[in-house]
Amino acid sequence: MAAPPFGTCLRSGLVSHVSGAFFFVLFSLEKSSVEDRTGGRSNRFFQPLKPVWCSRSSALFIMKHDFHQRKQNRIEHAENQGLQHSAESDQLYLRTKEMAGVIPMGQPILVGHHSEKRDRNYRAKIDNTMGRSVAAGKKAEYYAERAQSIKENDAIFSDDPEVLLKLEQKLAVLTGTQVFMKAANRMVKKNDLEGFLKLKFAKVEMWEELTTPEWWGVGFPPFRLSNNNANIKRIEKRIAGLKSVADPIAVHEEINGVRIFENREANRLHLFFDGKPAAEVIRQLKQHGFRWCRSEVAWKRHISNNAIYWGRQIAASLIVQSPS
Repeated sequence: MAAPPFGTCLRSGLVSHVSGAFFFVLFSLEKSSVEDRTGGRSNRFFQPLKPVWCSRSSALFIMKHDFHQRKQNRIEHAENQGLQHSAESDQLYLRTKEMAGVIPMGQPILVGHHSEKRDRNYRAKIDNTMGRSVAAGKKAEYYAERAQSIKENDAIFSDDPEVLLKLEQKLAVLTGTQVFMKAANRMVKKNDLEGFLKLKFAKVEMWEELTTPEWWGVGFPPFRLSNNNANIKRIEKRIAGLKSVADPIAVHEEINGVRIFENREANRLHLFFDGKPAAEVIRQLKQHGFRWCRSEVAWKRHISNNAIYWGRQIAASLIVQSPS
């Protein structure tokens, strides 16, 4: 990975170039971390679970969790769907040509003839087949774009085994960028070109951009510094939250026959019920972010203090709903 050029960008975009250079110098990584977000649509890509001791009312499951394998599974699923829909589109298109070839070129519908109704129905089938071909083609394009977006997505997920390392690296990049921008603005304010060029990653081309007046004045715009600082605070808060979850003993308890299991490896909280919950219980589960996973025979959501709280509350509420 090479450090990006500084002199070819507008001043409002300089921050990304500075961040890229910091990342290259400090870590020499192949990829840089950009916008992070938690979670991901991955439930249906989990491997089937194997019970350690088999009793549906109290079965404890161990998840085969591999973050990178799940991502690869999602890519392969999207690619396979794209290929299937593309093949379907081609087949329907050929079918349309075959059907249309039966009608002589320029042959109109013979109004009043005994074949009119049959002819209209046949032409409608041709239109319908072509419509299905176009729809399948659009689906093929969608899945191709989806597969590509998953490949290019370098967001930081909470269930990534290296999430803390990546977040700390990103925090270092953001912090270094903030220090550089503040120092650069001080040099611009003092009109000190010599002092500016002593800063890492500073170049004459950047100085010319920073000293050119814009609607906010000169230097890096204030909103760039405030936004970058907000990202620093957000990353710090997220790191602290992940560390606080990792420190205590994982939750593994049973309330009113509901097993609450905190799977740290998969970053999921599981609720195991003895059979299908009542409709009101299902409504509460969905209301508080739990989703049913058939392959794991459990209701689950991402681990958080809020998830644990509501898992316990819902399990505790069963005693009120049970007959006396």
